[in-house]
Amino acid sequence: MRRWLKRIGIAAGVLLLLLVLASAGGMLWLRTSLPQTEGTATLPGLAANVSVIRDAHGIPTIRAASEADAYRALGYVHAQDRLWQMEQMRRLGAGRLSELTGSATLEYDRLMRTLGVYRLAERGVEQASPGLRLALESYAEGVNAWLETHGGALPPEFVLLRHKPEPWRPADSLVWGKLMAMQLTGNWHAELKRAQLAPHFTPQQIDQFWHADPDARRVPVAMAPLPPELAARALAALPPALTPRLASNIWALDGRHTASGKPLLANDPHLGLSNPSLWYLARIEAPGLLQAGATVPGVPMLLIGHNGRVAWGFTTTHGDTSDIFIEKIDPADPTRYLSPEGSLPFETRKEVIAVRGGEDVTVTIRASRHGPIISDTHGGSRQALATYGKPEEFALSLSATLLAPEDRSAEALFRMNRAQSAADFHEALRDFHAPQQNIAFADIEGSIGMVTAGKVPIRLSGDGFLPAPGWTGENDWTGFLPFEALPQHFNPPSGRVLNANNAVAGPDYPHFLGRDFDTPHRARRIAGQLNAQDKASMPAMTALQHDALDLAATELLEVILPMLPDGPARRLLSGWDGLMDRDRPEPLLYHGWLRHLPRRLLADDFAPTGQEVPFLKNHQLAGMLRGDGGWCDDISTADRRESCADIARAALDDAVAELSADHGADMTAWRWGDVHRARFSGMVLGRIPLLGPLLDVVVETDGSNTTVNRGTSILSNDEAPYRHVHGAGLRAVFDLADLDASLFIQAPGQSANPFSPHYDDLAADWSKGRYLRITPPQAAGMRELRLTPAP
Repeated sequence: MRRWLKRIGIAAGVLLLLLVLASAGGMLWLRTSLPQTEGTATLPGLAANVSVIRDAHGIPTIRAASEADAYRALGYVHAQDRLWQMEQMRRLGAGRLSELTGSATLEYDRLMRTLGVYRLAERGVEQASPGLRLALESYAEGVNAWLETHGGALPPEFVLLRHKPEPWRPADSLVWGKLMAMQLTGNWHAELKRAQLAPHFTPQQIDQFWHADPDARRVPVAMAPLPPELAARALAALPPALTPRLASNIWALDGRHTASGKPLLANDPHLGLSNPSLWYLARIEAPGLLQAGATVPGVPMLLIGHNGRVAWGFTTTHGDTSDIFIEKIDPADPTRYLSPEGSLPFETRKEVIAVRGGEDVTVTIRASRHGPIISDTHGGSRQALATYGKPEEFALSLSATLLAPEDRSAEALFRMNRAQSAADFHEALRDFHAPQQNIAFADIEGSIGMVTAGKVPIRLSGDGFLPAPGWTGENDWTGFLPFEALPQHFNPPSGRVLNANNAVAGPDYPHFLGRDFDTPHRARRIAGQLNAQDKASMPAMTALQHDALDLAATELLEVILPMLPDGPARRLLSGWDGLMDRDRPEPLLYHGWLRHLPRRLLADDFAPTGQEVPFLKNHQLAGMLRGDGGWCDDISTADRRESCADIARAALDDAVAELSADHGADMTAWRWGDVHRARFSGMVLGRIPLLGPLLDVVVETDGSNTTVNRGTSILSNDEAPYRHVHGAGLRAVFDLADLDASLFIQAPGQSANPFSPHYDDLAADWSKGRYLRITPPQAAGMRELRLTPAP
């Protein structure tokens, strides 16, 4: 027995040793996926040598003898650090994720095939100017050169999925713009949600749920005959990754307001936080070309940055540039639909979606005169959409500026990158199509400006708040606003432009842009801080980007604190100024209260709908708690009538009980930063059991949904209600007196490879308000890779 135990022990030890050696060997092999950053490498297609010099954070400076070679090198460098991100992006846009991930992503693919996103990207390449086409083709050559010459392992995601990427195509680079347009065009998603509620609430009540900016122009809401299950199925087809989350800050000051006498421009776009970040910092130098700032892997252009003469940035407008139309099926022929001109045939085509580990799925895609039929996408079967036991009567189509085949946004961006003055830049914005954006700019000569650029539909009637009947033609689009009619400022008398997703035009503006603008609290805070400064400086601009005072919180507390009896919670909040500091307890108590208030107010009203209680902004809660709409009475308690004070107190009791269970009874010892943490997680690596959480990058942050330093949480998420999920993944401040002194930060790092030191090395700096410069390379701490033409 001892002999056998000894043999078993030896065998186990040998097996363990083999596993360790195999794991070590596997780790060593996976490390060959890291980019070569020093020495010499061949890049087929180059006309001359190119230098790629990386600084201590992995930020490259590309020096080339021609624009084409610069784009080839950028494609090569993007592939080195972010290949999986690029692969994921193009497959999402092409509706080909299921080839890698199986049926779990089939809904993504159905939607993208229905919208024809990749077809539009291919059309964009066909329409591209010679300069843009050269950039797209040269960039693709660079990506493919890395794929052909890289001798080690591919990035870990490719290894896990056992996938080898196809060659990069120019159309792959234009897909990104369409995906961003989808994410930044939120109205059609909101239309469907409102349509679901239409049978249960009055038009005035539905308007109250989406009443964001009190100054936004609105027209009376009219209902259309739409089966709610049809809206539900169309809404279910929209993947969570493409659910709109719209925000950003931007401002620019001319030299009259700055210490240097030259403009300052600050921008921090707000998107969902992920690993890797959307942004990749780089500097590109070639004869006649200088670019420094934030690129997007997969795209051969600078998105936010400067070109040595002009600096620029973006915020989302929240303009209404999409509409859902209800198409009435011809009762005599289900292959046709009704229009003002009579019965028309649906345009149809079939597409086959390959599904890993399963059967191919063939989908029939229909389109009306308004656009693609999105109600066919969920489940792929129109028979499932039959309503009230009758044959299919309606279908939902989508009109959106992002689906226009003549979209010239990529051309606009190409021209913006090359503008030599603010006037040149302003002219380039004529080609900007979708998504509608507020684009601010400044030049070294001292000019500043901002244009609400993009196509804005002109409707015969209505404002796109709810799905509209398509068969009458009453709500059809008749054209687009001319560029000159868009809100814009060029060297305004105030010497300042700013936007924080608030309404871009006042009540006297003659055209309808939208009604879903964000609340004005961030814009007011920015304006107030800028007004308080005599001569602004770079440190003042970076401090303002990290400002965490919440004006919306103090406004809400003025309404609800008087409703409370004296007690520890009221005393704690009464002495608080609304600063969302990670080290303070008040932000946690306040957000706990904010989490439970909508449930106490609306759970009874929403119970019959089967829908979740919607997210409500602070001013909406304040209005309801003042008695607007009679929401405070709980209709489920017929024997008593609750007051708004009852609701406020009950919600606070809920919050204190929940938070005390998690953080202890002493609320003065609570910390906002203990739960308000940004978690940067990858789509593939972040989902690996046990290993995934170890690869996530987590940092504490300040802020809230309505602070300049945006720190949005999804309070309805019971698993992690206070996690920081959306905010400024990139911050940039441009000094037009010395553009090399401009400041940048993005998180969590330049590389998407967990074996790289640059996987997470920027996260702490981002969290703590530190920045870096993208300057001409210096010798110290630099690594140079020389790319050479093939023999």
